[in-house]
Amino acid sequence: MPTDKGDSPLRQPFLDAMSQLTNTVCVVTTDGKAGRAGTTVTAMSPVSADSETPSLLVCLHADSLTAKAIAENNVFAVNVLADGQSGLADGFAGRHGATGPDKYDGVTHSAGATGSAHLDGAVAIFDCRLKLQQAWGTHIIFIGEVADVVLNAPSQALTYTKRKYLG
Repeated sequence: MPTDKGDSPLRQPFLDAMSQLTNTVCVVTTDGKAGRAGTTVTAMSPVSADSETPSLLVCLHADSLTAKAIAENNVFAVNVLADGQSGLADGFAGRHGATGPDKYDGVTHSAGATGSAHLDGAVAIFDCRLKLQQAWGTHIIFIGEVADVVLNAPSQALTYTKRKYLG
């Protein structure tokens, strides 16, 4: 269950320290019976490449539309954005006022193996079937088994550090 943002005196120092890290910018998408949704994240990590099926995790705020849709759709895709796609990242982060399926307006994409959106121009796309979800504080950790990998033309991934995009 989500907790109040003001619970810890370490919250702001934690956020300030985390802002010093450089992270890859991704858009997590989903589609299915709960509808289409998507959001921008930097909280994505591989879990294992050595199991029968590779897996990765994403962390999303529990109250987000995308988290709720992933939990019901049981699928998601992680689109690793390319250098120069900061506008797309901002759009899926809701910085242009778009919410829900409207975030897809004007965005060129196709349905992947799970039905989740593959965004044109992404460096790589990991199409996943949800295997585990775990609430942690205000967020949900989703672990997915990779059903398909799309590797597009080599490009530099969009990164985020010190509260700004690089690229």
